[in-house]
Amino acid sequence: MKTTILKNISFAAIVALSLSGCKSDFLDLVNPNQAVEETFWTSEANAQAALATVYSPIRGQMYGYFGGYTGWHTMNRADDVWFILGEEILNWEPATYTNTANTAESDFGRLYNCINRANVVLKNIRNVPMSENKINELYAEASFLRGYAYFLLASNFGDVPIRLLPAGESSDEIMKKSSPEEEVWKQVAEDFKTAKEYLPVTRPAAEAGRVTKGAAIAYLGKTYLFMKRYPEAEAELATIMKAPYNYDLVENFEDNFTEYKELNKESIFELIYDGSFGSGSWGSEESTSTQGFVIANFVGPQGTGGWFKWMPTASIVKSFTAEERPAGSSTRFDKRMYTSLFWKHSDFESTVPDGAWFGNMSFDKIWEACATKRLRGEPDFPTINAVKGRFLIKKFTNFYKNEADANSMYNQQNQNNNLRVMRYAEVLLMHAEACIKTGKPGDAAADLTRIRNRAGLASKTWANADELWKEMIHQNELEFFFEGHRFFDLKRWYSYDQMKQILVTNKKQGAENFQARHYYLPIPQGEMNTNTAIQQHPLWR
Repeated sequence: MKTTILKNISFAAIVALSLSGCKSDFLDLVNPNQAVEETFWTSEANAQAALATVYSPIRGQMYGYFGGYTGWHTMNRADDVWFILGEEILNWEPATYTNTANTAESDFGRLYNCINRANVVLKNIRNVPMSENKINELYAEASFLRGYAYFLLASNFGDVPIRLLPAGESSDEIMKKSSPEEEVWKQVAEDFKTAKEYLPVTRPAAEAGRVTKGAAIAYLGKTYLFMKRYPEAEAELATIMKAPYNYDLVENFEDNFTEYKELNKESIFELIYDGSFGSGSWGSEESTSTQGFVIANFVGPQGTGGWFKWMPTASIVKSFTAEERPAGSSTRFDKRMYTSLFWKHSDFESTVPDGAWFGNMSFDKIWEACATKRLRGEPDFPTINAVKGRFLIKKFTNFYKNEADANSMYNQQNQNNNLRVMRYAEVLLMHAEACIKTGKPGDAAADLTRIRNRAGLASKTWANADELWKEMIHQNELEFFFEGHRFFDLKRWYSYDQMKQILVTNKKQGAENFQARHYYLPIPQGEMNTNTAIQQHPLWR
């Protein structure tokens, strides 16, 4: 049974967060039946409940940054994921770089909901009667979540308003212009610095899934990479690679993607999902709304209970198969490929059984079940050993259950998998990136070797920093396939011209449409209409 504050959302707390900006000047009266500042911020229990709501806009299972209908589609808009034609026009447009400020369903406003809720907690938490240590800890947790929301805004939208007070607290907060992206990143760093000062290194079981000091340090290091402050990034990331932190790679890559090995030693920031909690609507914050993880339903192939909205691209398959394992290995290809992709193993090798999933469905049956949607267009997979490749996405499906229709949204018992938002593998690869930039090739090589060893790849040496850099990019591509990393990595590492050439070379859908402005998502027109002080990102004007 998952025990966590995150699933027990207090709706009195939501009301308190939404109304807290309203002043009680009118007659100076307080309604005892209404959750306002004067009556709500009176106990640790209420403060904890309020803090739980800050997570919701990020972890929303349908609509939220990691939701199936919104964030998951837009953050996977790079060259490793193929979108099925005709599936969700609101997501097809960003994926093919045909989106505009009028494209439906943006997470812009949801991230500001997160920020506003965090601001309410930050404003009121020091008035709650509890220990100074607990006040500092909850203040730090709210700071992390605000910083993380700004991290997502800066990386997706660039120039955005910086709001540090609850909505309605000041007239200046209502109509607020955007700050330059550089200033937003500075605010992100400040919030993570505050978080790392007071957050605990570990959490008791009852607080599973809540952020820790390690998460704050890791994201501060990642922020410095986006800011190209490589020495600071290296120093922060090195901190959590040693005691008192006990992070490490799990031996089996697959353990990061099933509900049986949650909150393992590789997990740095993990969002808790529990399909058994709630039985009502999807994607809302009602008390009966399911709190399950539903990406399996979106990605799962037809015939498995899934809606089949994505496939792997030909380029990611080529990357996975480019380097075969040493002679005598138990598999022909990179071990991660067997968790990331479905395919008929016997098409290319004899040492690994073909396997069956979803009530013993063979790959041939699953592939055929997807035929109708594949006819809308599919990747031109490489031919290997004279056999034309056939591949589907396996990562984030419920393959490990081997139950018929296991990917169905309508069976909430199949929505219990947590999402590992940041894994220790990312710390290693970020540290390698920082070390290459700061002239520490030996440390970078050690990080890359650990990643390669788990993947079962042969020992390798690198002659210079350029070779290390190429290896770091390659390992990021394979390690985090379909985890929403690739687009932001390419944007960080390459100029516009270079990135477009990569997209064109890898036959990314819509690559011909890609322009410099597509480094960012446009601020939604609805926000522009509401906040007349805001300006659209310069590249989108």
